[in-house]
Amino acid sequence: VDVKSWEGSGASCESFVCSQQGSDCDIWDGQPTCKCKDRCEKEPNFTCASDGLTYYNKCYMDAEACIRGISLTMVPCKYIFTWPNTSPVPQETTARPTPGAGPEVPIPPALYNNPFHQSVYVGGTVSFHCDVSGRPRPDITWEKQSDHEENFIMRPDQMYGNVVVTNIGQLVIYNAQYEDSGIYTCTARNSAGLLRADFPLSVIKREPGSGELRQGSTQPFPSTECLKEPDRRDCEGHEVRWHFDAKKGSCLTFRYGGCGANQNHFETYEECRSACVSNAVHTCLLPMVQGPCKNWEARWAYNHLMKQCHSFVYGGCEGNNNNFDSKETCEDVCPFPKNLQCKTCRLKNKMVLSLCRSDFAIVGRLMEIIEDQDSGIARFALEDVLKDEKMGLKFFNIKYLEVTLTDMDWNCPCPNMTTEDGPLIIMGEVHDGMAMLDPSSYVRAANDKRVKKIYELMEKKTCDLLNRFQD
Repeated sequence: VDVKSWEGSGASCESFVCSQQGSDCDIWDGQPTCKCKDRCEKEPNFTCASDGLTYYNKCYMDAEACIRGISLTMVPCKYIFTWPNTSPVPQETTARPTPGAGPEVPIPPALYNNPFHQSVYVGGTVSFHCDVSGRPRPDITWEKQSDHEENFIMRPDQMYGNVVVTNIGQLVIYNAQYEDSGIYTCTARNSAGLLRADFPLSVIKREPGSGELRQGSTQPFPSTECLKEPDRRDCEGHEVRWHFDAKKGSCLTFRYGGCGANQNHFETYEECRSACVSNAVHTCLLPMVQGPCKNWEARWAYNHLMKQCHSFVYGGCEGNNNNFDSKETCEDVCPFPKNLQCKTCRLKNKMVLSLCRSDFAIVGRLMEIIEDQDSGIARFALEDVLKDEKMGLKFFNIKYLEVTLTDMDWNCPCPNMTTEDGPLIIMGEVHDGMAMLDPSSYVRAANDKRVKKIYELMEKKTCDLLNRFQD
């Protein structure tokens, strides 16, 4: 479509309204039209939706609503902690069974086979199969990792240039070019959970007289080179190479200009991985793999997206190292140990000032905590409401309170709370109806002395007097 013809026609999206959730206005053939989102942010912000599914972030939920022509809303997440019994063994005549549970018990997605790196010559054809189990049957989408803030979402039964996603979740690339090199990520989700698996592809040049794909060098690689930023300057032209991203702990593609400032550039993903990726770190990043066999047993795996260990049903063969006998063993290994000396959490104010400057003060027990990138959610069972100016906790007889945690460093979290702490006094602010805590918020163990002191301060209207002096 000629962009100039758009401008000449005077077509504009300024007053054009798209009523369907997840759609945006776009100019097509000189006319404004509504188009479903096909690009979403790469960062996870897990969103539970009214269709019972968990989405990678809200943008993915909106895009799905548009594709299906429905409305989806965010709902509180409900996690399944009781997992199905692994017996009896399914009959051999059953094709690809999802083991061990009646139809009413949801089972999270798990891969039948391990993802693996593939190399293909320029002009060749290659495919990746996101073959997963789960109940209900998981929905499959694909995306290619990129340097952009958003990734392009690819759905089944669609063609995207030289890429096709089939109706069984298989991604096929025809006439592969250098630019097709990269990490292709499959996302499988259902009402029981979410799984993301990376499938690396290297597109390489066929060497004259060579009948096989080139193998990587066996020479030791200096580990310090892995920590260097990739050299993106232009010197001798462009080609797609792989580099190790120390912040993400994985190998990614970039445009290499041939300057050679350092050695953090590789022709294939496998060369990069073998040179720079630590096996100990890699274990915790692997997806859950059920395997193709049918000797069912209950095992545990670490889900790096949810940052916790989950139970799953293992088939008995062709799994990976992210496979543990017990939850305790899983938690001992993953997330991989960090030798950090965390400082004691410091309060912004002591009890009196914290009480007066807060919108709420409660006594509650931490029931659950959910980690995100630099934020999270804490769920408390309320035992007492000491102060509440904006939420009506007593009026509505609220028994549980969900609190948003902001500016969190999960390596050294503040406030530092666990479900084993017992009753806590929590003071925070309320924004747009949401209870909020930041790293300096008042969170302390509840005891009779502290609770009695707060009641005395409230009865004496100490905060009113303090505000008058400040005015």
